[in-house]
Amino acid sequence: MGIVSDSITIERKAEDVFSLAMNIEELAHYLPDLKEVKILKKDGGEVDSFWKGSFQGREVKWTERDIWDAEKKECRFFILEGDFKKYEGTWTFLPDGENQTRVVLSLEYDLGLPLVGALINAFLKKKMLENTQAMLKALKQLVEK
Repeated sequence: MGIVSDSITIERKAEDVFSLAMNIEELAHYLPDLKEVKILKKDGGEVDSFWKGSFQGREVKWTERDIWDAEKKECRFFILEGDFKKYEGTWTFLPDGENQTRVVLSLEYDLGLPLVGALINAFLKKKMLENTQAMLKALKQLVEK
């Protein structure tokens, strides 16, 4: 199991960035490793979605639930089923000045690979951090376009 976290500053108010981030299907267009994101069910701030992409040349699929909290300006997400044993985390949208938002993405993951050595763990952590950074950059592109 691993944990990664990173942040990015976006030139928009937190409310705007939060609103645009909720459009996960549009966000997918900015991520080359993602092939498909589809909303399955929406109930207020709760969204179930299907994701399909590639990780190190291997196709990965999962269904996740996002819980969007407009008051706290955060989204908690977790896997419902799929190729990860554990995949959960938080998007946090923090006002940073008058017209800026610092977006923090934290992710806890477990690919369910038994007896993974330290070298492979370090490699997986690096790749998951790169994916986290790609998600943040994609959001920045979507918001600042």
